[in-house]
Amino acid sequence: MKKTIIFDTAIGTSNIGDIVILESLETQLENLLKQCFVVRYATHLKNFNFLTYLRLRAKRRYADECDYKFIMGTNLLSYDIFNTRRQWQIGLLTWPLYKNVIVAGVGTTQGRRRLTAYSKWIYKRILSKKYIHSVRDEESRELLESIGIRAINTGCPTLWKLTPEFCSQIPTEKASQCAFSLSGFKDQLDREKDGEILKILQQNYKALYFWCQTTEDEKYLDSFPDTKDIPRIYNLDVFGALLDKGDIDYIGTRLHGGIFALQHKVRSIIISIDHRAAGFHDTNNIVCLKREEIDKLDAMLNSTIRTEIVLKQENIDRWKAQFITGRE
Repeated sequence: MKKTIIFDTAIGTSNIGDIVILESLETQLENLLKQCFVVRYATHLKNFNFLTYLRLRAKRRYADECDYKFIMGTNLLSYDIFNTRRQWQIGLLTWPLYKNVIVAGVGTTQGRRRLTAYSKWIYKRILSKKYIHSVRDEESRELLESIGIRAINTGCPTLWKLTPEFCSQIPTEKASQCAFSLSGFKDQLDREKDGEILKILQQNYKALYFWCQTTEDEKYLDSFPDTKDIPRIYNLDVFGALLDKGDIDYIGTRLHGGIFALQHKVRSIIISIDHRAAGFHDTNNIVCLKREEIDKLDAMLNSTIRTEIVLKQENIDRWKAQFITGRE
């Protein structure tokens, strides 16, 4: 038996995309995890304060003695831990729980900037030096390697199943229906361009469905005219069932809504609004269009689109092999 801690990035999350990532990773690590005794802690919520941690000897001993600790995906890395949406509840008194943790398919929540001394201090103390870390883009790899932490770019684990054989089953021509998304985060709003997206989709599809990845997304959709009658989807099982019926495309600014659609063999275009989608495109060749070029969307929808995901299979296999052979 291997003792393992999973830092569950879906507990307490307000972004369903985190669940897509977690479930994908657990599938990819299934052969390892079924041989492990797994204890789960949250990343988005504080597990316990420092004094409580000191009193809970059994939990502290398990954390100190366990074989593996994994942070399961999402964009938890940051150049400035304080200057984010605070989705990672880690600090000066809570970091010991994370000591020797391995990141799996993790990305960064900010574009390139100078790494703060405090963020570097945290990463140097918690990230395992025994194992190579899995990150989902070059920016994240460079961030970790700049402070002496070994990392390889495996791409996001949500894409690891999208082999050439799998992608060949994704339609290439426009469907009659569309599931779409618009990010409601304040720092990602562009009413003019997002309104144009809505207009183009309404002109091109017989039926629209709105994927609500966060509660802010629905509020944002409601702020546009003529959207009240668009059906809303709040649940991954319901979303998956809709996608599996076929004759549907996915278009939107929610990155992992689009990846989830790809997992269900749905023709998808990600509208790129930040460095994350750009990183996925550079690493894995996802089909995406910059929002500032939204005038090209109509022609793109009506063209032949082939999904040709490029997997870093050698890196993926190398990272996984550490937990089989222990040789890294």
